[in-house]
Amino acid sequence: MEKRFPIEDQIQLFAAALKGRVITSADSDYDAMRQVVVANFDMRPLAVIRVASAADVAATINFSRTTNLELAIRSGGHSTTGGSGSHGGLVIDLRDLNQIDIDAGDRTAWVGTGNTAGDVSRVVEQHGLVVGFGDSGTVGVGGLTLGGGVGYLIRKHGLTIDSLLAAEVVTAAGEILMV
Repeated sequence: MEKRFPIEDQIQLFAAALKGRVITSADSDYDAMRQVVVANFDMRPLAVIRVASAADVAATINFSRTTNLELAIRSGGHSTTGGSGSHGGLVIDLRDLNQIDIDAGDRTAWVGTGNTAGDVSRVVEQHGLVVGFGDSGTVGVGGLTLGGGVGYLIRKHGLTIDSLLAAEVVTAAGEILMV
C-alpha cells in the first residue's frame, strides 16, 4: 500500500524545490499575503506561492495537478469575481516577477507580470514613453493585458494588448513557452 503524506507536509517538501517563497497559515505574514484587493472575498488558501521564475510557476501548476488542489493565479489581486484567491487550494502570486527593462530607442519594454500599471507607467514616463493601460494604477499588468486593457488612452494608443509584442507564458500543462 502506498503511503500518503498529509498535504501540509507535501507543501513543505514542495517549497524546498522552489526559488520563490511558500507562505502557509503557519507564517506570520499569511493574512497579509492571502488578501485580495476586493475586500468582500476572504479566501484562505492552503498556501500562497510567491514565485520567482517561470520554472516556479510551472512547478506549482504540476504540483497542483498532482495533488488535485484548486489553483488560482494572482497578478495584482483585482479580480472582481474572487478569481485571484482560493479557499483550500493554492495561489500562485506573481507579484515578485516585477522586473522592468526599457529599450527607449526601440520604444519597447520587457515587463514582469507582477508589476502594476502604476509601476510600469512611472518607469516608462522617465523615458518619455507611455503604455495605454486601464484606468487604475493598482491593477497587475498580467491580468490587465490579457483582459484587453481598456483605459483612458484607448482612442490614441489602442488596448493594452495591442502593444504586446512577446510573452513568456506558462501553459496549463506546465510548459514554458516564448510566444
